[in-house]
Amino acid sequence: MHCAFYVFVSAVGAAPLLLVWHYWHVAKTKGWAWSSIDSRNMYVDAFKTIITASGIAVALLASSAVGTARTASPIVAFSAKVAAVCLISSVCVSLIAIVGLLRGHELAKSRYIDERRRAGTLTGSDITEGKLSTGELLCILAPAAVALSCFLVGFVFLGRIAFHF
Repeated sequence: MHCAFYVFVSAVGAAPLLLVWHYWHVAKTKGWAWSSIDSRNMYVDAFKTIITASGIAVALLASSAVGTARTASPIVAFSAKVAAVCLISSVCVSLIAIVGLLRGHELAKSRYIDERRRAGTLTGSDITEGKLSTGELLCILAPAAVALSCFLVGFVFLGRIAFHF
């Protein structure tokens, strides 16, 4: 039973890596590395949701730490520690991803405005998009993968706690 659980945890933890690889692959092969205000806001909202959910889960976990049932079972104690570390990590790395999204979008938009200005095709300052560079995309996707993996693994370990009570 333990082996099956850890195989499941590994699969859940690796799934975001496949998702991020897909984003990277499409950006590199099709040139879909553009960032708009709408897409930036959508992803920032997703990371804010991860931060909120992780914060609530950690708060509930911490408030229940005074109970004696947790210390009676080593599996529950270990699962609580792993869940707390993963969920707190997802909060921290989500903040990094948000900053990466915001800064990456601003750099891409500014670069696009400069290109249009130099080409003489800038009609106004209503440009709301820009193409992310490889480094900017990497600074967004790497923390995104880690944040999502930590979030999912943390919640799986929280489920394990409930299962063993």
